[in-house]
Amino acid sequence: MAKLHGIITALPTPLLANEDVDVQSLKQLIDYVIKEGANGIFVLGNMGEGPALLDSQKLIVVKAAIEHAKKRVPVLTGIAEVSPRRMIELGKKVKDLNPDYLVITTPFYYRFPHPDSLVGSVEKICGELNYPTVFYHCPGATGNKVNTASVLKIMEVPQIKAIKDSSGDIYLVAELLRKYPDKNSRPCAILQGDENVYDISLLMGADGVITGGGTAFVDTLAKLYKAAVVEKDQLKAFALQQQFRKDMDEMLGSDLLTDWMYAIKNNLKEKGVMDNNVTFPFMKRKK
Repeated sequence: MAKLHGIITALPTPLLANEDVDVQSLKQLIDYVIKEGANGIFVLGNMGEGPALLDSQKLIVVKAAIEHAKKRVPVLTGIAEVSPRRMIELGKKVKDLNPDYLVITTPFYYRFPHPDSLVGSVEKICGELNYPTVFYHCPGATGNKVNTASVLKIMEVPQIKAIKDSSGDIYLVAELLRKYPDKNSRPCAILQGDENVYDISLLMGADGVITGGGTAFVDTLAKLYKAAVVEKDQLKAFALQQQFRKDMDEMLGSDLLTDWMYAIKNNLKEKGVMDNNVTFPFMKRKK
């Protein structure tokens, strides 16, 4: 299995008004990001409203994504849940559909302050599922931040094939890259999830990025990856990062903390990629 790299898009899930999946829009979205240069797709993440959907709808998303991607790019599938057991039970159903990777987080809702508890949860989930897995560090969503020492331990878990860090802690990512400067000898790939520092992370040696809002700007990010990783052109990478952030800020607007899901789906609707299937609680705030 090739190591994850490049631009991996965390897809929003097109939904009907009743929160069922709009499969046709999902297929159009998959075709769009692959055509624009995505190196992988991630369904049922935070951007994909994974934890919010019924399990029956999650399986529809996974099945449709795998069948439509047709191995053009790897398919990553989120199984985030509030406990290890719930992740394991969902993971068993999902892995029967043969995605390329499962994506786990720490358990969420409750606070788990002890590092050994967080690492132990990952080891338990990975051990029971025994499937290629990405660890998604997103304390803003889970409420559970993992320290650098614990992330390094998680990287050594045999089933872990990549780390996606969306903590916004560039120091943590820098420490991972300092520990494993050689991409070929890392125990797993290092993927940046913070959309403010894609350029810096790639120039420092990250294997790639996973982007949610960047689903609307894959072409720019593909150029950024090429500039930073292939051409090693620092100034060009900086300029493309600035262009990406400018486009992102214009899309998200001033109420990004409340309107982000609406803004991203609406941008994709305007591009003719998918219907603007925004449901509660992500409806745009009325002025």
